[in-house]
Amino acid sequence: MRSRRVKWAAVLAAAMLLGVASAAMAQSSYTGTYRGTFIGDDYGWFVVEVEPGGTITGTVHSNVALMDLEVEGRWELGGDCEFMTVGGEGASIYFLGRIDFMNRFLGKWSFDDHSGRGSFYGILQKD
Repeated sequence: MRSRRVKWAAVLAAAMLLGVASAAMAQSSYTGTYRGTFIGDDYGWFVVEVEPGGTITGTVHSNVALMDLEVEGRWELGGDCEFMTVGGEGASIYFLGRIDFMNRFLGKWSFDDHSGRGSFYGILQKD
């Protein structure tokens, strides 16, 4: 009986270790610099850094407002993410989407005052 407990303890320990390793691999597979575009009632480009630990930072350029806006946000291990413009004048732009297994970064965006919306698409920049 004791032998079975030792085996199950070893199996459980291995499963936990595999889970930690899988989470670390998932985290590293999403992180990096993403470049892309957004279209809709406003349009432009973005460059964001998806950082370990769940932070997103970067820049969005609006071709309508003709300005660069800083963005901040967060992402989760499943790939779900959100970020929004900070500072600047006028309505903030809120991005909600996900990073998929092919490192495509896609979703929808809207102004926080609901005056416009659209979609965005980006991809991980490989060095």
